Amino acid sequence: MSENDFFCDLTATPASHLQTAVFYEIKDMLRGQTATIVFAEDPAITLHSLNLQLRNNLRWEISRDAAGRWQAVIHRAEDVPPTDVLDALKRDHKRLDAMFSQVIHLTDSKQLTAAHAIMRAFVEGLRKHFAVEHDILARAIRTVPDAFGFDPTAAMLQEHAEILNQSVMIELSFEETDASSASIAPLLAILAGYFSKHEQREETSLFPVWTGALNKAPDEARAALLVRVLGILDGVRYAT
Repeated sequence: MSENDFFCDLTATPASHLQTAVFYEIKDMLRGQTATIVFAEDPAITLHSLNLQLRNNLRWEISRDAAGRWQAVIHRAEDVPPTDVLDALKRDHKRLDAMFSQVIHLTDSKQLTAAHAIMRAFVEGLRKHFAVEHDILARAIRTVPDAFGFDPTAAMLQEHAEILNQSVMIELSFEETDASSASIAPLLAILAGYFSKHEQREETSLFPVWTGALNKAPDEARAALLVRVLGILDGVRYAT
């Protein structure tokens, strides 16, 4: 453990206060730092609950010491490689969200040249992300329409087409001779809402189906698929 890492003994903390206590211990943890926290009982449920609250931004290893106490070494998710394909896709959602937020901020600040460059990279990132979901997962893992005829895969494909079309339109809007913050900002606002809702629907409806299917595959096949997916997503950045 380095001098910049965190250590905390929560063995005397009541179970009802554990999640809050862990949050306050790790909330200021920076990239590259870890937090080692000692518990009286297995902290798995507490950590999973906190991780949901923090949008899956934590990773950890749990062990027991000679005295029988439970110890969790907690990392920021970006400090460790993705555990599987769905983890990589969730991280890519966050990366794309951050890029789009930059575009909005720069556009609002009238820095259109910088906003345009990031918007161009955002569109390229979308194409790669959609390639994984369309050409690999959707083709290999079929979904069955529900009693009302709703097929989550078909809905995803339709929404992806709309998101990509809107994104390309916005990218081209930056190239107009009369482009301005006032003309582009409303387009970004519309896409921001649609994109956020799409990601939430996808992660709640399709990702569990894909996870269940992939978990049935041999370990070697899942590992090879992850390497392939990270290659498409330029995934070397996720392991740095």
